[in-house]
Amino acid sequence: MQQVMEQFADMIREFYNDPLDPLAKQFMFRRPPTVGELRRPPQVLMLGNHSSGKSTFINHLLGVEVQKTGVAPTDDNFTIITYGPHETDRDGPSVVSNPDLPYEGLRHFGDQLVSHIRLKLQPAELLRTVTLIDSPGMIDEAKEENGRGFDFPGVVRWFAERADLVMIFFDPDKPGTTGETLQVFKESLNGIDHKLLIVLNKMDQCQNLHDFARAYGALCWNLGKVIPRKDLPMIYNTFVPLEGKPKSDLPMEDFEKARGDLIDALHRAPTRRMDNQITQMQSFAERLRLHVFVINEAAGRYRRSRVGSYASLVLLFPTLAAGAIVTGLFVALPVLAVIAIVAVTLLELVFLPRKKKRIIAQFDEIFEGLHDRELLVRDRAEDLRAMWEDVHPRAREVAEKRGLQSFAKMSRVDRDVLNELIDDCIPKLRSQLYDALRNISIDAGQRSEEQSDVAEEPTVEEPKVEEILVEEQPVEDVAPPSRRFMSWGKRDTG
Repeated sequence: MQQVMEQFADMIREFYNDPLDPLAKQFMFRRPPTVGELRRPPQVLMLGNHSSGKSTFINHLLGVEVQKTGVAPTDDNFTIITYGPHETDRDGPSVVSNPDLPYEGLRHFGDQLVSHIRLKLQPAELLRTVTLIDSPGMIDEAKEENGRGFDFPGVVRWFAERADLVMIFFDPDKPGTTGETLQVFKESLNGIDHKLLIVLNKMDQCQNLHDFARAYGALCWNLGKVIPRKDLPMIYNTFVPLEGKPKSDLPMEDFEKARGDLIDALHRAPTRRMDNQITQMQSFAERLRLHVFVINEAAGRYRRSRVGSYASLVLLFPTLAAGAIVTGLFVALPVLAVIAIVAVTLLELVFLPRKKKRIIAQFDEIFEGLHDRELLVRDRAEDLRAMWEDVHPRAREVAEKRGLQSFAKMSRVDRDVLNELIDDCIPKLRSQLYDALRNISIDAGQRSEEQSDVAEEPTVEEPKVEEILVEEQPVEDVAPPSRRFMSWGKRDTG
């Protein structure tokens, strides 16, 4: 399985190298994932109110006390817990400055955030296949910058986009009512519902059915205000067994089963990693296409306006000069020269800057015109508009600071390449991944059945003629398609 996943990872890296990264640099889109981010191990992000039990759950998973626990907030760091042969702690600056680690992107959140990053290496078997990220407990304070000194929702969004699974913990005392929790759901977790697992923890604190119903109902009520869906996602009601805690009068079997389901989901994070990376690449490519197409069209309009203006001047002043010469008004030539210089100056300093501002102000109109057909399809329209709302601020900022005149025209080849990648290559790659995972699962099931048959030592019987004639089809390995078979696989990248 590892070999197949590496093949898909190599293909994803190739797609970033060409065409995504060159186009992102040409049109000043945001930076694509680094090599460290693409090679990262599977990650699970733990979020929750303070004292919701996420650190206790991590300690339970690893079988050792790695994180401090308590009723009051005990840790205000983002703690990355990954595998190492010996227990080791590293501070934030050493983590974000290491190019081999996938956390370089955290530096742009500032030194205050970097000082709240920790990396812990632990020789736990689980960490060989997955990295756990514990987060500061969310609180009621809603001051500017959340009173933390850094953009907490932005950092959560950064981790959540790169995580393969996001577990959000609540407890019966604070079922989703803190100010930061509501803010994180609205600002940080929007659009990544497919990764979320919602956990109502500490169910052993509920002494009767009334306590459970009150906590569960309050959580559903609060989630309904921040999750724009008619049906709420599944909520895992569970607890972590601790020695010395008083036992609840409720039957705990279902809560224990939910804890087992959570742990099973966490163990499946490696198989979700590649699917999430394809989703991340698709999201990056689709937003890049919006950014590039709008800026390219705006730059084209600006170039046409500039060329038209200079063409008018070139035609006007030689004509006037020729007329002056024919009529013998040679004294008018210096005046015409001065007027020409003034006209060019006004064109560069007044007319063209105003034209640029008007074109940038028309970005929404350009977007509508480029995607008029897609916007007529109702389900596609909502996705497109949401993506444009995400892309628009960056596109406007780049156009204003860099200037539309600095963007070279996008070639037809690059346009076709980007469209083919999004509309054809990425869906095929995802289909290939599903086939590979299915075949691996079938193969593992067959081996398990064979081992079971050997253990039972069945009586050997003569095979029937029908059984001899019917041969089981072998499971074929599925690898991602090679770029050389794509229409642009041999494109010269220069």
